[in-house]
Amino acid sequence: MIEHNSLVSSMMSYSEQQFIHSLRKEPDKRSIQELQVIYAHLASIEALSKLRESALRSLCTMVRYERHCANDILYCRGELASCWYILLCGAVFIDGQMFLPRSR
Repeated sequence: MIEHNSLVSSMMSYSEQQFIHSLRKEPDKRSIQELQVIYAHLASIEALSKLRESALRSLCTMVRYERHCANDILYCRGELASCWYILLCGAVFIDGQMFLPRSR
């Protein structure tokens, strides 16, 4: 039986694998090269592409990778959100609507 993580890794491009690897590292332990990998990927995301370079580079030092199981509730209506998420794969339901990650 193929482990889920191995299957997902085999379907990702090398650059996507490097991006996930870099995100999984503790932010204060990332190398300059890992920060550059994160920057390049985030800059290609439409919602972040208009940020100033300095703001995006700052974001690269803080972002982290989280994996959630199906049906996990991240926020409930009326709760104060302390962070926001970038959906890399899967789907999310918000107020009864499904959202999928954008293809590049």
